[in-house]
Amino acid sequence: MSNMIDQHYLLTQQYSTSANLNARIQLHERFSTNPGNWFRWVFDQLQIPTGSRVLELGTGPGMLWVENLDRIPADWEITLSDFSSGMLTDARQKLAESAARFQFAVVDAQAIPFADNSFDYVIANHMLYHVPDRARAFAEIRRVLAPEGRFYAATNGEMHLREMRQLCERTGIALGGVLSSTGPSIFSLQNGAEQMRPWFSHIDVVRWENSLAVTEAEPLIAFILSAIPSHAIDEDKMQTLCTLIDQELAEHGAVHIAKETGLFVASGEVVS
Repeated sequence: MSNMIDQHYLLTQQYSTSANLNARIQLHERFSTNPGNWFRWVFDQLQIPTGSRVLELGTGPGMLWVENLDRIPADWEITLSDFSSGMLTDARQKLAESAARFQFAVVDAQAIPFADNSFDYVIANHMLYHVPDRARAFAEIRRVLAPEGRFYAATNGEMHLREMRQLCERTGIALGGVLSSTGPSIFSLQNGAEQMRPWFSHIDVVRWENSLAVTEAEPLIAFILSAIPSHAIDEDKMQTLCTLIDQELAEHGAVHIAKETGLFVASGEVVS
């Protein structure tokens, strides 16, 4: 089983807390060439009226809400969920005194513990590629959504972090963990709409244009180490990785890495 959907690996090694995810978020925040904020951009795409019931699946450390606290209508009913209780603990801490505005729940997207039509909007931000049975998850999302509800799903494309994967391959690091290559089995910008089509009659995609220009070795190494299984790299490979990054920085001033990210907007029931 790929580490991307191995629930035991994800819970015990990747997402028991937000530490690994934070290392990756920090690289994007510091070295993205687009000066905008990803979480603010996502919020800009949400067309959610006042009085709405909102569920986020895979909320992680709650950054979508932390970065947009000043923009959230007071009468939204928001449930933040994650399959990791450690992530929810981190989300509560980051939201601080604002945490009382939210409900929190440990939720497996493949078996959402809420009644039919419980939410007007469901959000899944970069988490569906970790779900083993996405068909079951989409059926559950459609079930808990009101008939006129809307589903927002952020994900990456096949070119995302291409140069970082190539750097690992040159180092001899076997691609695994959450740095696995994209492909037909992954939920991506290329194949996501096809995967959702049995449950949603209308699907659009909005792309976030961006890339990375990393000018320091340490944050890039921290990202890679956060994303691969601990056994994938030894002392020799670590030295090779450091050397390759230093060479790239010396020759070009930065390690340039492609990003391909966007948001699906899905609505409408499928009539069989």
